[in-house]
Amino acid sequence: MNSMLVTLSVDIPGLGNRIRQLREAKNMSPTQLAALAGMSSANLYRIESETTKSIPRETLKALSQGLEVDLDKEVKAALAKALAEDQKK
Repeated sequence: MNSMLVTLSVDIPGLGNRIRQLREAKNMSPTQLAALAGMSSANLYRIESETTKSIPRETLKALSQGLEVDLDKEVKAALAKALAEDQKK
């Protein structure tokens, strides 16, 4: 059976700031979190400062694991809200 991949995009204002707050609450440096998530410190900075506008799901998952939190819950809530707004149109 053939399958099709559907890619969805959802805007989550403040997600980068939320990631920074979680990191700081755990007394982690950007370098520490970046290493745990398998990314460069520069990439983490772009995410936290929200200068990057797209985060691959794998990156979000790695950050979630490094922070020991479920960022997927926030993504799912934002996606549900976006879908509900689209249905109103």
